[in-house]
Amino acid sequence: MKNYLIIGYGWLGKALAAELKSEGINIWASTSDVHKLSEIQANGFFGIPVAKTNQILSWKKLPETHFEKIIITLPPFEGALESLKNLLNSLSYSQLVFTSSTGVYVESDTLINESSAVDESHLVSQMETFIRSQTKSPYQILRLAGHIGPNRHPLRYFLRHRRPISNGQAPVNLIHQSDMIAAIVVLLQDVQQDSVYNLCWPEHPTKEKYYGDLALEMGEKQLNFLEGNHGKKIDGTKITNETRFNYQHSIHDINLLDLRKDNI
Repeated sequence: MKNYLIIGYGWLGKALAAELKSEGINIWASTSDVHKLSEIQANGFFGIPVAKTNQILSWKKLPETHFEKIIITLPPFEGALESLKNLLNSLSYSQLVFTSSTGVYVESDTLINESSAVDESHLVSQMETFIRSQTKSPYQILRLAGHIGPNRHPLRYFLRHRRPISNGQAPVNLIHQSDMIAAIVVLLQDVQQDSVYNLCWPEHPTKEKYYGDLALEMGEKQLNFLEGNHGKKIDGTKITNETRFNYQHSIHDINLLDLRKDNI
């Protein structure tokens, strides 16, 4: 049996575990939440408890297992870099995929690709640097654009706070959870060399057009957008040029009823 470990059983990690579940693969998932640990086991996976002390994560009890694949879906938080060091230094594995963020790039109005400048002071950028310097096995860094999918969409924030939205003519950079999972699966199955990929839906409507139209479609009042077009535009074509991954889930295919469930 192959062993896959997902570090971070949250919004993305949970959905990824369900997708990876198949014969011949043991899915392990870590969490510091005792309730999630029970959920992991109830879903047919192997749970690994993690201790959290002063915002720093460490293993409570780590099985003596070699993991063919490790997928790290930890969000940035205070102590995330030290936590990453603690967790990885104790593991034996053959391949690592880290879900990073397009937020690591320096602000620019030009098209951003994987060679563009990054902010080295950004926490997620520092996590990337640690992985590059310490990981002896092949790694893939997947820089994700803004997340959308079940019960998750930036529009929820705008509708909840009702504040004027800056840079209304700036481009939108988003990616659906289903495409995130599909890209990770391709990296796990096909890619063995160290690599960095952006993941962003190739269409970039303006914030005013995209969020404004979607709000009206939901029956909400017109949102208030401020003038300005300062904002990144993420180029996510490298992964389609170098792997068999293709974008499938449009940022316009939103389940409006699902959005409403999240107490906007």
